Amino acid sequence: MNEVKRIAEDLGFQYDKNGMSAVGEVQGYHILISKHNKGNLYYLTLSVKKGDKADKSDFNEIKNYNKYLRVPGLNKKNHRVVFTINGAFTMKGTIERFSELIHALVQFLHEKGFQNCSEESGVSHGVNVYFAAGLKIITKSEYLEIERRIQEKQEAIALRGTGSFFMGIIGALLGALLGGALVLVISRFGYIIWIGGVAMGALTMGGYKLLAGRIQKLGMLISAIIMLLVMYLVNRLDWALWIQSSLTPDMFGMEGTKLSLLYAYQHALSIVKIADLQGDYFLTLAQQLFFTFLFGLISAYAVMQWDKSSFLAYPVLEDKEDLQDLGLDNSEDNENQ
Repeated sequence: MNEVKRIAEDLGFQYDKNGMSAVGEVQGYHILISKHNKGNLYYLTLSVKKGDKADKSDFNEIKNYNKYLRVPGLNKKNHRVVFTINGAFTMKGTIERFSELIHALVQFLHEKGFQNCSEESGVSHGVNVYFAAGLKIITKSEYLEIERRIQEKQEAIALRGTGSFFMGIIGALLGALLGGALVLVISRFGYIIWIGGVAMGALTMGGYKLLAGRIQKLGMLISAIIMLLVMYLVNRLDWALWIQSSLTPDMFGMEGTKLSLLYAYQHALSIVKIADLQGDYFLTLAQQLFFTFLFGLISAYAVMQWDKSSFLAYPVLEDKEDLQDLGLDNSEDNENQ
C-alpha cells in the first residue's frame, strides 16, 4: 500500500490521489503530508501566520516540543510552511512518529499564537483544502477564482477546435528537434545513450501538451512517430559527423582533404558497410530507439497525468462557509492587514 495513504488511514486523514498527499484538519490547522520521491523523507505542510507572515525565527523553539521537528522552510511568496520529516525504519514507526509530532506541532502553534490561514491571502476564516492545479490551503472565494480560470482555459482550447491538434503537432516537432539537438550533443561528448532518450521523450511529449493545451490520443501517437523518426535521423547525422572526421575523400576515389557532411550523411549506410561497421551502426540505432520509446512512454504517461490534474478542481475536505463570500466582516484579519 502507498505509504502516504497508509499514514492517512491511520491518522484519520483523507488521502488525495491526485495530490498524492494525506490531508487533514487538527484543532483548526490544515495539514498536508506527502513523501519525497526518493529515500524515506516526508513533507508536512501547513499554512499559518503569526500576526503577519511567519518568519523562521518564530519557529526557533519548535525542537523543544518534538525532536523530529526542525525549523521549517518558508515560502517567500505565500504563507506555506514546510517541515521535512525523516521516516522511521518501519511503517508502524513512521505512523507513530507523525502522530506524536503532529500533536506537538499543534500544541506549539496554539501556544505561540499561530493562526491557520489561506496560503495566498493570509485570511484566517473560511479556509479549506482544495485541489486546483495542485493542493492548496485557501478560502472558497479564492478556490472559485482558480476554478473560473480553469473553465476559461478549457473553453478557449475548445474554441480552437482542430487548431489545437495541429498546434500540438507543431509543439511535438519543435520539442523533438530540440531533443534531437541535445541527443547529438550528448552522443558527441560520449555520454550514456539513455540520457538522450529521456531528453527526447520529455521534450517531444511536453511540446505537444504545451501547444495543444489538452491531450488527444491521436496527437500523442503522431508525436511518438515524430520522436522516433527524429531519433533515426539524429543517429544517422551522428554517424555522418564521425565519417567526416575519421575518413578521407581519397578512400572513396574523390579529391579534396575532407568529405562534405552532406555526402557523408547521404551515403552513411553504404560507408559503414564498406568499413564493416554495420553492427555498430545498427546497435547504436537500436539502443537510441529503444530508450527513446521507453522514456517516451514514461513521458507520455507523465504528460497525461499533468493534463488531467491541470484541469481538476474540487474541495478535498468537507467545504465550509467562507465568511468573505457571506459578506461578513473579519475584523481580526482587517486589523492585521
